[in-house]
Amino acid sequence: MAIHTPPSAAAPGLADPVPTLATHCTGREQPATSAPRPYLHPIRSLAGATVTEAAPADHPHHLGLSVAFSDVNGTNFWGGSTFTAASGPVLLANHGTQVPQGWESTAGEESGTVSWRSESGGELAVEQRHLEYFGHPEPGTWSLSLSSVIRPAAGVEQLEVSSSAVKGRAGAGYGGIFWRFPQGSADPLVLSDAGSGATAAHGSRSPWLSVTIRIDGAPVSVVLAQDPERPLPWFIRAEGYLGAGPAAAWSEPARAGHNTPLRLGLHAVIHDGAVQTPARALDFLQQHPRLSRPGSTDRTS
Repeated sequence: MAIHTPPSAAAPGLADPVPTLATHCTGREQPATSAPRPYLHPIRSLAGATVTEAAPADHPHHLGLSVAFSDVNGTNFWGGSTFTAASGPVLLANHGTQVPQGWESTAGEESGTVSWRSESGGELAVEQRHLEYFGHPEPGTWSLSLSSVIRPAAGVEQLEVSSSAVKGRAGAGYGGIFWRFPQGSADPLVLSDAGSGATAAHGSRSPWLSVTIRIDGAPVSVVLAQDPERPLPWFIRAEGYLGAGPAAAWSEPARAGHNTPLRLGLHAVIHDGAVQTPARALDFLQQHPRLSRPGSTDRTS
């Protein structure tokens, strides 16, 4: 199942005609080794450039914009291999599934529950997820937000979220909200509060991250920001493939209880054109509705 978001409803304030801006997929068509989960793909710019990739040949378990962890209480919700201290990456029969339930859509918003189930089918976690789509005052630009609150399922006392880095693979702290960019997006222009380039951004707690790529010869930019009250280190890779997201278990496990859930948030501005300076990136973000209104970022409970 896929939910095609109508542009007029998806981003209030946009004038027709514009392309479908995002397609929300349940992920049920994905193989077990990809840790099936709901995801957004394609996400498009107003000019129609696709700024996500799903199931690419290099990493078939990368699925557009999604929420994924390599280890939650021993279950792989990222897909692909599992890093082990003894043998390195190993393909194990430990892949979980995220099942969307009770999703509702209104003008510019989608929300619902995601059931996180282990390889045996038992429910490990329950997530409340909220998606929002907005217009943006800058020409050729629109915005979106994803917020997530994850708690242990009934009968599960605590969640422990780990990563390959926690297990000993240096720099591999990925896991959380993750944006996989298109194949062929070589030599991106990456900017952050930590400096220019992916190396500077990787592992930093910069409040924002800007990525400009060329698609069919034209520049398109995605400017990302975290919820300001809980910034996480950025995982970003620009060699071999291009992907980025805040890392919930960068160097140590993250834990969540029934009264202390794991809260994640990511806000994006998609712009047809290059973002070449930090000042320009911040200008785009300051006009994002969820970042320009203090206290308005967390819409889940």
